[in-house]
Amino acid sequence: MRSCEILKKASKAPLDGPPITQVKSFKATPLPSTPSKPTLAPKPKTTAAAPSQQAPRQPKPVPGLASCKICGRNFAPDRIEKHEVICSKSQAKAKKRKVFDPVKMRTKGTEAEKYVSKGRHLQDKPKPKKKDWKKQHEDFIATIRAAKTGTEAPPIDNSDYVECPHCHRKFSEDVADRHIPKCANISSNKPPPLRRRR
Repeated sequence: MRSCEILKKASKAPLDGPPITQVKSFKATPLPSTPSKPTLAPKPKTTAAAPSQQAPRQPKPVPGLASCKICGRNFAPDRIEKHEVICSKSQAKAKKRKVFDPVKMRTKGTEAEKYVSKGRHLQDKPKPKKKDWKKQHEDFIATIRAAKTGTEAPPIDNSDYVECPHCHRKFSEDVADRHIPKCANISSNKPPPLRRRR
């Protein structure tokens, strides 16, 4: 069947139920004079304390069950003694537990064990000095302005840099620590040795 034939049949089909004119409108139903709001019980006032300062919540005692003195959980009266023995042991172990060190466990029993310095990877690395971003930004802006006008750029102040004794170039501290040992072995940087006169 075509879609237009379906529409014609649907428009001719009688509707189930009363005609639309006989349906009561929603306005005909009487409205209550005062709207009733659900009333809620007032919330109990509590002091605003940090969660860490509040005592841990103890479960409410359940009739027919005994609560553990250590963890506060509820158990059947015939099982509470057994639980308290286990609970006291597990609490003692939990306090003595060491921090897990994955590097130590991974290298244990291998050749790499002697090369891993004990606890060195757990220490906090020293924080690098904060760079003076404002000064760097002002130097950058001055360089850009000089390039636009075609004048020579002002000299950049690298007073915090370390000068290499071999090639006389300047580096930041961490880069200089890597560069200077390598530069000492490079022969192309050094002036040729003085020749003897005969």
